[in-house]
Amino acid sequence: MSRNVLIPGKRPLLPLRVLSWLVQGTAATAGALLVISNPGMAENSWDCRAAADGSWLCEQGEILRIAPAAAPPKLHDATDSEAPGLIESAPDPVTASTPAAIAAEPTLPRVSPAAPRQQQVPAPGPDPAHPSRAHDGDRLDNGPMASSKAATASPRPPAELHPGTSAKAALSTVAGIGEAPRVNFGRLDEGVHWENCAPVAITPAASDEDRLPIEIEADSAEADELNQRADFFGSVAISQGSQQIHAREAHYDYTDGTLRALGDALLLRPDLRLAADEIQYNLRSGRGEAHDAEYRLPGILARGTAERAQLIDAANSHYTRIDYTTCPPGDSAWKIDAEVLEIDTAEGLATATDAHLLFADIPVMYLPKLTFPIDDRRRSGVLVPSFGYGDRHGADLSVPYYFNLAPNYDLTLTPRLMSKRGLLLDGEFRFLTSAHRGEIQGSFIPNDRLAPAGSDMRGGLSLNTHSQFSDHLGGSLKINRVSDDDFLEDFGPDIETYATSHLESNAALRYSARNWWALAQVQKFQTIDPLLTAANRPYEILPRLQFHAADRLDLATLHPSNYSFGAELANFSKDGSVVEGRRVDLNPRVAMPLRESWYHLIPAVGLRYTRYELENQAAGQDASPDRLLPTFSLDSGLYFDRDMQWFGHGATQSLEPRIFYLFVPEENQDDIPVFDTGRYATNFGNLFRENRFTGADRVGDANQLTLAVSSTISDLDSGEQMLRAGLGQILYLKDRRVQLPGVATETDRTSPLVADLSARLNRHWQTRGELVWNPHSNQVEQALARASYRADDDHIFSASYRLRDVVSSETDLAAIWPIGSRTRAIARWNYSLSEQRNLDALAGIEYGQCCWKIRTLLRQQVTGTGSDQNLSFLLQLELRGLAKLGDNIDSVLREGIYGYRNYD
Repeated sequence: MSRNVLIPGKRPLLPLRVLSWLVQGTAATAGALLVISNPGMAENSWDCRAAADGSWLCEQGEILRIAPAAAPPKLHDATDSEAPGLIESAPDPVTASTPAAIAAEPTLPRVSPAAPRQQQVPAPGPDPAHPSRAHDGDRLDNGPMASSKAATASPRPPAELHPGTSAKAALSTVAGIGEAPRVNFGRLDEGVHWENCAPVAITPAASDEDRLPIEIEADSAEADELNQRADFFGSVAISQGSQQIHAREAHYDYTDGTLRALGDALLLRPDLRLAADEIQYNLRSGRGEAHDAEYRLPGILARGTAERAQLIDAANSHYTRIDYTTCPPGDSAWKIDAEVLEIDTAEGLATATDAHLLFADIPVMYLPKLTFPIDDRRRSGVLVPSFGYGDRHGADLSVPYYFNLAPNYDLTLTPRLMSKRGLLLDGEFRFLTSAHRGEIQGSFIPNDRLAPAGSDMRGGLSLNTHSQFSDHLGGSLKINRVSDDDFLEDFGPDIETYATSHLESNAALRYSARNWWALAQVQKFQTIDPLLTAANRPYEILPRLQFHAADRLDLATLHPSNYSFGAELANFSKDGSVVEGRRVDLNPRVAMPLRESWYHLIPAVGLRYTRYELENQAAGQDASPDRLLPTFSLDSGLYFDRDMQWFGHGATQSLEPRIFYLFVPEENQDDIPVFDTGRYATNFGNLFRENRFTGADRVGDANQLTLAVSSTISDLDSGEQMLRAGLGQILYLKDRRVQLPGVATETDRTSPLVADLSARLNRHWQTRGELVWNPHSNQVEQALARASYRADDDHIFSASYRLRDVVSSETDLAAIWPIGSRTRAIARWNYSLSEQRNLDALAGIEYGQCCWKIRTLLRQQVTGTGSDQNLSFLLQLELRGLAKLGDNIDSVLREGIYGYRNYD
């Protein structure tokens, strides 16, 4: 018979029904028996049968009583108005309890009524008075009760009961129960999704969980009022808040809240699961102990076994002679064998002492003490070392140490030992406050054995900060310096670093209001390309002051307009006998936008005044040149929409023909130096600019008309853009005489034809294309074609072709693809067609599964502007939840393979 018993915690619950506790005084009876009332039962008649030993077995629905009497006890119906659901009997000489006395004791159990079920009775077990049942914390040998199984059966006739047996034993004999399987052990992994390969968030237990009621379900129960304990038998299920305990029998001590679960015992908590033949656990304090146990840590998908498991409190646990892994059950590809494992979920740390790391049962390393994170919180300690080999450095070992100095700043120091060069120290300091955020990075090698002559002490420094002093005032500081021109080429991480010609340092202060902003800035450069002459190096700006305002202008006599005003004062300097000086630039502009749902028409007029105060100006040239030029533009377009089908999905297509007219009068600007001005690249967006130059040193003369058409296809339901295409060209109505120094007048009547295309064919495929074709030379000047596929990190493919400035072209092929159930291939080939050499080529294999992966790569990479190539071998072993040992191949893939982990 299944019953539910509610035991109150620290806050006693008011009883819904009065319990009758019958304490029998002879060993021939069942000791202390718990009688359970069910106020919802429909039957009021009692069925009593005499046993051979003189005791009586009486049933009414779910109410069961065993009484040692010569005649059936006096029984009230459950509908008795004076004591509903109460079993009443004649006083027994050794029975000291009465219904009134029980109701007055708030620490005793209360009953939760259960729905009528067929009677279940327990199997034979040790007698309550036997020492093996004593609540002394010792381990319990597996007796009959530990291996018994509750069964559902109709009671046999009382004549089958044998004289001299206790009532509980008699009931077990009636049921005929045999050995029970260890079903609770099989529930260790219920709801644990090992296939997810990633930790999951665990809802912590409530802080007042020990004050919640305890609910116990069992096939039968006994209570000992004198010793303040209760015993439960057969399919015991105990729950309190988020914690549960399952066993074949359990013994609960009311005085201190200690529970002893025996036989196929299972403890379930949000952060821990524990299975053993016996578990001792305190429901109030969370302390417990088990021997020869299996454990699970569901939040981090970890598991293992322990000779002894001790639960210190809700956050701390201690395990002796353990193994630990994050591989799913049945697979221990890697594991830690340790004498002691301590887990602190409050700190998010696990510490193993006298630990051996084994991979495929092969010892990898011995660690006297290993501390590793069990969540993503920051903490001090040695990070995963990396090891590699390359032509430029030889054997290369890095061992980073992380200092978690405070919640808002930290430091990482990384000694790096290179067999060919020596010892280099890298450092990174990060900080974050309410007003500032940034990082400082530095590298220093005191004696580089392969350094350029005279510069064996080498180093670099990088500082980058952003500040927000108030809602309106902010600033930034950037410093980048290296000891010599070859430092980044020797120690830089990627091709982009090798190709750097200048290192920028600047400081800026910016004030922003609703419709205006102001900026103060200084800017310096360190040129590290020795091939650049002084004339081709950038100017330093000491300082630059900028102001910009923009707002809507509403006048009664005019259509609402938008106005803007820009102003700049800058001082430019550079080493060498070159022109230097100051520049003032003013640029007011007014636009009158006319817009409806089907068109736009935006006329705009601007004025640009620029004045210089120059030094080292060439003889015969004006030292204070200035320039005043008006600008007029007219932007117009129409919008056409229609519904359509896009690969079987409803979509909306928009078509936008656009005409943009620009007029700027010509003014000779040859006496004006070029401080920070260049030419905009030719692309679709730049067809609609009012100046073809990037800075204030040149204002291009123009009398031109841009003709363009663009079209988009968007998903009808989500609005997501599936395709965008554009085609445009500029028609020149006059020659362009204003040019940068050394560039001839442009006389072509049309610009190159510009086409732009981007499409998302489905969730996985994306394409991008750009084309700049010059009809006058019949040449493609710029081109980009790229197709990429990404389903997940295991299925990635990309192919691209890029042409720059007619002559520089390259291809880039990359793929990550499974070639087996546990293997994936990794490859990238970035090849320069114009130089006929590899820029970056790598190939490798990744083998593994959810809880571990091993990656190996062979990489050949350009290391500068010459033909130098660096050949390196990279190896990484990733043990999920523990560490990544070896080179940082993940970073190589993110930087080198388009679409790899695009969510990072």
